[in-house]
Parts: sequence; C-alpha cells; structure tokens
Amino acid sequence: MPHSSLKLYLAVWIASIAIAFFIGRSLSFSSSSTRDQRAPTALETQQLERSSSSLNRTASSQEAENAAENELQPLQQPNREQTLQMLTAAFELPQSDPSRSSTIRNLLKQLAITDPLTALELTDSISSLRDAERARTDILKVWANREPMAALAWADTHLADVPSNLRSSQMRAIMQGFAESNPKAAFSYANGLSEATPADMRYKNRLLGAVIETQIQSGGLGDAQTTIALLADGPTKEHLQRELVDEWAAFDPDAAAAYVQSLGDAANTQLKTTLISEWAENDPAAAAAWLSTLSSEDPAYGRATAEITREWTRYDLTASSEWLNSLPASPELDRAVATYTYRAAQEDPPTAMSWAESISNDRMRSKMMEQVAANWKTEDPQSFTNYLDKSDLSEKEREQLESAKSWHTPGGGNWGRRR
Repeated sequence: MPHSSLKLYLAVWIASIAIAFFIGRSLSFSSSSTRDQRAPTALETQQLERSSSSLNRTASSQEAENAAENELQPLQQPNREQTLQMLTAAFELPQSDPSRSSTIRNLLKQLAITDPLTALELTDSISSLRDAERARTDILKVWANREPMAALAWADTHLADVPSNLRSSQMRAIMQGFAESNPKAAFSYANGLSEATPADMRYKNRLLGAVIETQIQSGGLGDAQTTIALLADGPTKEHLQRELVDEWAAFDPDAAAAYVQSLGDAANTQLKTTLISEWAENDPAAAAAWLSTLSSEDPAYGRATAEITREWTRYDLTASSEWLNSLPASPELDRAVATYTYRAAQEDPPTAMSWAESISNDRMRSKMMEQVAANWKTEDPQSFTNYLDKSDLSEKEREQLESAKSWHTPGGGNWGRRR
C-alpha cells in the first residue's frame, strides 16, 4: 500500500477512535445525569471540537496530497492488445447505445498510434457509412501526423479507385495530420500535385487549403502568410489567400482586413466577400463599418452587403433594417433586401412585404412577395386579405399571392452565401 494512502487510513482511524472516545465520555456523563444532572464541561467540549477539526484537516490535507500525486503520474495509455480487447467489447455494444459510435472512433484513433493498418481494416466492421468514413479520416490524420510518408504511400495504393469525394476527404485528413508535424513538407507535397485538368486543380487547391488551415490553427499564421506571398500569381495563390483570410478573420478580423487592404487591386471580389462573410458571423456591425470603406461601385459591395444582412438578421431584425435603410438604393442591394425579406417574413410579414416590393429585379421581387404571402396568410389570414384589398395589385398578381406556397433556400435564405 502506498505510504500516502497508509497515512490517510491511519488519520481517519485515529480520528474515529478519538471521536468515539469523547462521544463515549459524553454519553457516560449523560447517563449519570439522572443522579447529578452534570453536562460535559466546556473544556471537554472544546477538546472534542479541536481534536475532530484537527484530524479532519489532516485527512483532507492527505487527500489533497494524494490527488496532487495522482496528477503528477503519467497517464498509462492502453497497449495494442488492450485497445483491441476494448474494441471487441465496443463493437458488441447494442446499436441503440448512443455512446457506441464515439467509443469505437476514439478507440480506433488510439489504435492508429501503434497499428494504423489494423485500425483501418476494423472500420469495415462499422455498419454506418458516415461513421465508418469519419473513423477513417480520424485514423489517417493520426497516422500522417506520426508517419506521413507511410500514410501517403498507403493512399497511393488504396485510394486510387475510390470515389473522388471519399479520396478527397481522406487525403485532406492525411494532409492535416502531415501539416501538424511538418507544415513546410506538407505544403511542398501538395504544391507538387498535378494541375492538368480543372478537377486536378480543385483537388490540389483543397489539399493546399487543408495545409494552410492547419498551419494557422497551430499558430503558424506568419509562416502561412509568407508561404502564400512567395507563390506566383494565379488561381492557386488566390485560393490560398481566401483560405488565409477565412481562418484569420475568425479570430482577428481587423488584422485580416488590413491584410486585404494591403493587397490593393490584387484583392478581388471573392477575397473581400470571404473577409466580410467570416467577420459578419461574429460582429455584423463591425463588418458593416468596414464595408462602408468600399465604394458602392466595388463589385464586392452587393455580395458583401448580402452576407452581412444574412448574419445580422439572425440576431437583430431592427438593427439590420436600419442599416439597410441607411444605404443608397441600388439594384446591387437586391440580394441583401431579399435576404432580409426572407428573415422578416417569418416574424413580421407586413414589414417584409414592404421590403419585397422594393426589390428592383422583377423575378426576384415576385418570388419574395410570394414567400411573404405564403407565411402571412398562414399566420394572419385576415390581415393578409386586408393587405390585398388595399393594394394596387392586378388580378393576376393577387391570384399568385393567394395561391403562393412557402419555399426554402439552402441554409435558410442564404442568398449569395459562399460555399
């Protein structure tokens, strides 16, 4: 038995004896109280309290010491055989067990440290295709972090004939693991991939993006920025600049904005929209303030306005409405107005209809008015009928609104959302 545990047991034992002794004395006084009615003296009571308190402190102190010693002990990771035994037990858990999937994935990641090939083979036993693919990417990321060349050699053999989307996701996991241990080598590998076809270019850019993303998340923002700056101008550099800004703006949008501005004319519409989109997710008002530094003639202006509106209306319809109203009317704002209309239609149909009517694009205006009408007539049919009666709509337009059915855009009205 460890000395610390022995001390603890002795302290508790002594405390119990002492307390029992004093309680016994108190009870003896109590039993004789019928003769002389004498209670324990104040001194005896104080002795009991002091003894109990002191011994309790000793036990508590010893428990804290034990906890500290345990913290200093290195965690013993299960070996390969133990992990395989636990995996066998995990696979035998009922499918209805909500922890089954995560338990298997975590154990497979543990096994990947010592035996990634066996871990990959065991993913074939996972019935859920989604869970099996997630487990594979977890394993490949762990493997590539420790043995990138072995993981890449496996990929050359085993991923040649799998569907392109699976190949891409598994290679992305490998590049993430590779970049965690050696970002420069990972970037060099990905940058040497073929650009022969548009599909090849997209594949290469996705893997390069995974490297840059991992490098920034690991604290290598400066190195990633330098790497991108040294690339020749072209689609690959533009793609990686967007990856850089997307990651950067998530934690320091002001610095990311300064970087975009420093590029001057080289900062294209997609790069500015990327900045605004990420920034607006956390602080749409600040993103709107930066947008005001752009000319309304800037091609990015309309799309960026829609991105801000999309995020701002999630939290504050009034503030986003006031901001939109402060902007000069123009066809470029139609997408932002449509985004606001979609959001407002679910909470304030009359106001949403007013916004929908202000859209300059005929087709978009009709679609958004129908969307508002579909919500309005369900929520408040009498108010909707009153609107129709007072409007200047033609008979055909009225019939279209009366028969309108609700529709939804991917992501809840994400007009112009970057994918």
